[in-house]
Amino acid sequence: MPGPGAGFPGAGRDGLLSGSGDDTRYAVTCFHCGISFDAGSSPWCECITDNPTLVCSHCGKCFCGSDTAFKRSFWADAPPGLWRRRLAKQFRGTPLPPLEEGNPIRRPLVLVVDDNEDTRLIAYRVIESLGYGVVLARDGVEAFGLARRFHPDLILTDQVMPRMGGKELCRLIKTDPELSAVKVILMTGLYRKDRQRIDFMRESGADDFLTKPIGFDKLEGVLAGWLQLENVDP
Repeated sequence: MPGPGAGFPGAGRDGLLSGSGDDTRYAVTCFHCGISFDAGSSPWCECITDNPTLVCSHCGKCFCGSDTAFKRSFWADAPPGLWRRRLAKQFRGTPLPPLEEGNPIRRPLVLVVDDNEDTRLIAYRVIESLGYGVVLARDGVEAFGLARRFHPDLILTDQVMPRMGGKELCRLIKTDPELSAVKVILMTGLYRKDRQRIDFMRESGADDFLTKPIGFDKLEGVLAGWLQLENVDP
Protein backbone atom coordinates (compact mmCIF):
# COMPACT_ATOMS: atom_id res chain seq x y z
CA MET A 1 0.00 0.00 0.00
CA PRO A 2 1.38 3.43 -0.90
CA GLY A 3 2.21 5.41 2.18
CA PRO A 4 2.90 9.01 3.14
CA GLY A 5 4.15 11.29 0.41
CA ALA A 6 2.24 9.39 -2.32
CA GLY A 7 -1.03 10.00 -4.05
CA PHE A 8 -1.07 13.70 -4.99
CA PRO A 9 0.70 14.82 -8.18
CA GLY A 10 4.00 16.49 -7.39
CA ALA A 11 4.25 15.17 -3.81
CA GLY A 12 7.88 14.47 -3.11
CA ARG A 13 9.99 13.16 -0.24
CA ASP A 14 9.15 16.19 1.90
CA GLY A 15 5.42 15.64 1.43
CA LEU A 16 4.83 19.11 -0.03
CA LEU A 17 2.45 19.78 -2.88
CA SER A 18 4.52 21.27 -5.68
CA GLY A 19 3.90 24.91 -6.36
CA SER A 20 1.70 25.42 -3.30
CA GLY A 21 4.22 27.24 -1.12
CA ASP A 22 2.29 25.88 1.87
CA ASP A 23 4.44 23.84 4.25
CA THR A 24 1.47 22.37 6.11
CA ARG A 25 -0.13 20.54 3.16
CA TYR A 26 0.80 16.88 3.08
CA ALA A 27 -0.44 14.32 0.56
CA VAL A 28 -0.80 10.85 2.09
CA THR A 29 -2.58 7.65 1.22
CA CYS A 30 -4.94 6.53 3.95
CA PHE A 31 -3.83 3.39 5.77
CA HIS A 32 -7.44 2.14 5.79
CA CYS A 33 -9.26 3.18 2.59
CA GLY A 34 -6.25 3.71 0.31
CA ILE A 35 -7.45 7.13 -0.89
CA SER A 36 -5.16 10.16 -0.93
CA PHE A 37 -6.00 13.09 1.33
CA ASP A 38 -4.34 16.20 2.73
CA ALA A 39 -3.20 15.29 6.23
CA GLY A 40 -2.08 18.86 6.83
CA SER A 41 -5.68 20.07 7.03
CA SER A 42 -7.09 17.02 8.82
CA PRO A 43 -8.25 17.07 12.45
CA TRP A 44 -6.55 15.11 15.20
CA CYS A 45 -8.30 11.97 16.37
CA GLU A 46 -9.74 11.65 19.87
CA CYS A 47 -8.36 8.23 20.75
CA ILE A 48 -7.15 7.78 24.33
CA THR A 49 -3.43 7.83 23.62
CA ASP A 50 -0.34 9.92 24.30
CA ASN A 51 0.20 10.32 20.54
CA PRO A 52 -3.02 11.08 18.63
CA THR A 53 -2.94 10.74 14.83
CA LEU A 54 -4.79 12.48 12.01
CA VAL A 55 -8.22 11.57 10.61
CA CYS A 56 -8.72 10.68 6.94
CA SER A 57 -11.14 13.10 5.25
CA HIS A 58 -12.62 10.26 3.19
CA CYS A 59 -13.26 7.34 5.56
CA GLY A 60 -13.08 9.24 8.85
CA LYS A 61 -10.55 6.84 10.39
CA CYS A 62 -7.28 7.73 12.08
CA PHE A 63 -4.11 5.66 11.81
CA CYS A 64 -3.55 4.99 15.51
CA GLY A 65 -3.99 1.29 14.77
CA SER A 66 -1.56 1.24 11.86
CA ASP A 67 1.76 -0.55 12.03
CA THR A 68 4.90 1.11 13.33
CA ALA A 69 6.47 1.32 9.87
CA PHE A 70 3.56 3.40 8.55
CA LYS A 71 3.70 5.83 11.47
CA ARG A 72 7.47 6.16 11.20
CA SER A 73 7.23 6.84 7.46
CA PHE A 74 4.39 9.32 7.98
CA TRP A 75 6.37 11.52 10.33
CA ALA A 76 9.68 11.05 8.51
CA ASP A 77 8.09 12.53 5.37
CA ALA A 78 5.97 15.16 7.12
CA PRO A 79 6.57 18.80 6.09
CA PRO A 80 7.82 21.37 8.62
CA GLY A 81 4.38 22.92 9.05
CA LEU A 82 2.84 19.64 10.13
CA TRP A 83 5.67 19.05 12.57
CA ARG A 84 5.00 22.49 14.04
CA ARG A 85 1.33 21.57 14.29
CA ARG A 86 2.26 18.38 16.12
CA LEU A 87 4.59 20.15 18.53
CA ALA A 88 2.07 22.94 19.14
CA LYS A 89 -0.80 20.48 19.57
CA GLN A 90 -1.89 21.04 23.11
CA PHE A 91 -5.27 21.12 24.76
CA ARG A 92 -4.25 24.05 26.90
CA GLY A 93 -7.12 26.11 25.46
CA THR A 94 -9.64 23.63 26.84
CA PRO A 95 -10.50 24.47 30.44
CA LEU A 96 -9.06 21.80 32.70
CA PRO A 97 -11.36 21.11 35.62
CA PRO A 98 -9.60 21.14 38.99
CA LEU A 99 -8.31 17.66 39.68
CA GLU A 100 -10.31 17.38 42.90
CA GLU A 101 -13.48 18.76 41.33
CA GLY A 102 -14.32 17.70 37.77
CA ASN A 103 -18.00 16.74 37.92
CA PRO A 104 -17.98 14.14 40.71
CA ILE A 105 -21.67 14.49 41.58
CA ARG A 106 -22.71 12.73 38.34
CA ARG A 107 -22.99 8.96 38.51
CA PRO A 108 -21.64 6.55 37.44
CA LEU A 109 -18.35 8.24 38.29
CA VAL A 110 -15.08 7.44 36.48
CA LEU A 111 -11.68 8.37 37.91
CA VAL A 112 -9.14 8.84 35.10
CA VAL A 113 -5.47 8.55 36.09
CA ASP A 114 -2.71 9.54 33.66
CA ASP A 115 0.42 11.68 33.93
CA ASN A 116 -0.06 13.03 30.39
CA GLU A 117 -2.22 16.17 30.47
CA ASP A 118 -3.46 15.84 26.89
CA THR A 119 -4.54 12.25 27.55
CA ARG A 120 -6.44 13.31 30.68
CA LEU A 121 -8.23 16.08 28.80
CA ILE A 122 -9.19 13.85 25.87
CA ALA A 123 -10.47 11.22 28.30
CA TYR A 124 -12.41 13.89 30.20
CA ARG A 125 -14.11 15.16 27.05
CA VAL A 126 -14.93 11.68 25.75
CA ILE A 127 -16.17 10.16 29.01
CA GLU A 128 -18.25 13.20 29.95
CA SER A 129 -19.85 13.14 26.50
CA LEU A 130 -20.98 9.57 27.25
CA GLY A 131 -22.89 10.83 30.28
CA TYR A 132 -20.56 9.76 33.09
CA GLY A 133 -19.06 11.84 35.86
CA VAL A 134 -15.28 12.28 35.65
CA VAL A 135 -12.53 13.04 38.15
CA LEU A 136 -8.90 13.41 37.04
CA ALA A 137 -5.62 12.47 38.71
CA ARG A 138 -1.99 12.77 37.61
CA ASP A 139 -0.58 9.67 39.30
CA GLY A 140 -1.45 6.79 41.60
CA VAL A 141 -0.81 8.69 44.83
CA GLU A 142 -3.18 11.47 43.86
CA ALA A 143 -5.70 8.96 42.52
CA PHE A 144 -5.84 6.96 45.74
CA GLY A 145 -6.66 10.09 47.73
CA LEU A 146 -9.41 11.05 45.29
CA ALA A 147 -10.77 7.50 45.33
CA ARG A 148 -11.05 7.60 49.13
CA ARG A 149 -12.82 10.96 48.87
CA PHE A 150 -15.25 10.35 45.99
CA HIS A 151 -15.63 6.53 45.84
CA PRO A 152 -15.77 6.27 42.03
CA ASP A 153 -17.59 3.43 40.33
CA LEU A 154 -14.66 2.74 38.01
CA ILE A 155 -10.99 3.74 37.77
CA LEU A 156 -9.33 4.00 34.35
CA THR A 157 -5.60 4.21 34.97
CA ASP A 158 -2.40 4.35 32.98
CA GLN A 159 0.29 1.89 34.04
CA VAL A 160 3.55 3.88 33.85
CA MET A 161 3.40 7.06 35.98
CA PRO A 162 5.70 8.87 38.43
CA ARG A 163 5.39 8.25 42.18
CA MET A 164 2.91 5.36 41.78
CA GLY A 165 1.94 3.39 38.67
CA GLY A 166 -1.32 1.71 37.76
CA LYS A 167 -0.42 -1.75 39.06
CA GLU A 168 0.44 -0.44 42.52
CA LEU A 169 -2.68 1.74 42.56
CA CYS A 170 -4.85 -1.24 41.67
CA ARG A 171 -3.37 -3.30 44.49
CA LEU A 172 -4.11 -0.50 46.97
CA ILE A 173 -7.68 -0.15 45.74
CA LYS A 174 -8.39 -3.88 45.86
CA THR A 175 -7.01 -4.30 49.38
CA ASP A 176 -8.84 -1.29 50.83
CA PRO A 177 -12.08 -2.44 52.57
CA GLU A 178 -13.92 0.71 51.46
CA LEU A 179 -12.77 0.58 47.84
CA SER A 180 -12.31 -3.10 46.99
CA ALA A 181 -15.55 -3.21 44.95
CA VAL A 182 -14.41 -0.39 42.65
CA LYS A 183 -13.71 -1.64 39.13
CA VAL A 184 -10.17 -0.91 37.91
CA ILE A 185 -9.16 -0.93 34.24
CA LEU A 186 -5.46 -0.63 33.43
CA MET A 187 -4.43 0.96 30.13
CA THR A 188 -1.00 0.83 28.54
CA GLY A 189 0.72 0.31 25.23
CA LEU A 190 3.43 -1.89 26.72
CA TYR A 191 1.85 -5.35 26.57
CA ARG A 192 0.62 -6.74 23.25
CA LYS A 193 0.65 -10.50 23.81
CA ASP A 194 -2.25 -12.26 25.55
CA ARG A 195 0.08 -14.05 27.96
CA GLN A 196 1.61 -10.76 29.06
CA ARG A 197 -1.81 -9.19 29.63
CA ILE A 198 -3.07 -12.18 31.62
CA ASP A 199 0.02 -12.18 33.86
CA PHE A 200 -0.20 -8.41 34.29
CA MET A 201 -3.85 -8.54 35.33
CA ARG A 202 -3.22 -11.41 37.73
CA GLU A 203 -0.36 -9.55 39.39
CA SER A 204 -2.31 -6.32 39.73
CA GLY A 205 -5.79 -7.65 40.48
CA ALA A 206 -7.27 -5.42 37.75
CA ASP A 207 -10.73 -6.10 36.39
CA ASP A 208 -9.86 -5.34 32.78
CA PHE A 209 -7.04 -4.23 30.49
CA LEU A 210 -7.05 -1.84 27.54
CA THR A 211 -4.21 -1.42 25.06
CA LYS A 212 -3.46 2.14 23.97
CA PRO A 213 -4.49 3.75 21.70
CA ILE A 214 -8.12 3.37 22.77
CA GLY A 215 -10.75 4.43 20.26
CA PHE A 216 -14.07 6.08 21.19
CA ASP A 217 -16.18 3.02 20.31
CA LYS A 218 -13.94 0.67 22.28
CA LEU A 219 -14.00 2.87 25.38
CA GLU A 220 -17.75 3.38 25.14
CA GLY A 221 -18.35 -0.38 24.97
CA VAL A 222 -16.02 -1.20 27.86
CA LEU A 223 -17.49 1.45 30.16
CA ALA A 224 -21.05 0.42 29.29
CA GLY A 225 -20.18 -3.20 30.02
CA TRP A 226 -18.67 -2.53 33.45
CA LEU A 227 -21.09 0.18 34.52
CA GLN A 228 -24.35 -1.24 33.16
CA LEU A 229 -25.68 -2.06 36.62
CA GLU A 230 -25.06 1.48 37.82
CA ASN A 231 -26.85 2.81 34.72
CA VAL A 232 -30.11 1.02 35.55
CA ASP A 233 -32.74 3.49 36.71
CA PRO A 234 -34.11 2.77 40.21
